Amino acid sequence: MAMALYFDTVNFAPRIKAPVLAAIGFLDTTAPPAGVWIALNQISAPKEVVPLSDGNHTSRTLDKHAAFDPRVKEVLDAVLHGGQFTPAGVPRMGC
Repeated sequence: MAMALYFDTVNFAPRIKAPVLAAIGFLDTTAPPAGVWIALNQISAPKEVVPLSDGNHTSRTLDKHAAFDPRVKEVLDAVLHGGQFTPAGVPRMGC
């Protein structure tokens, strides 16, 4: 556990070559959104980001993850049946 304090997954992100599907919970205090964005920016592989404005790290209720759960199922079904995952990209976040 003491070593975990020095382990930062952002350091490994540039090595990811597979397509990425990521959810970002805007209320997540375990994996804060800013840190997830930083990691995703280090990945050169194609990626798809699903923003969850009410999502936190532990909520598994459908209303909190309504945008992500169906997409995960779709991607897993495709891959498990010999298909490919083609990321839809990163949404533009405007004000």
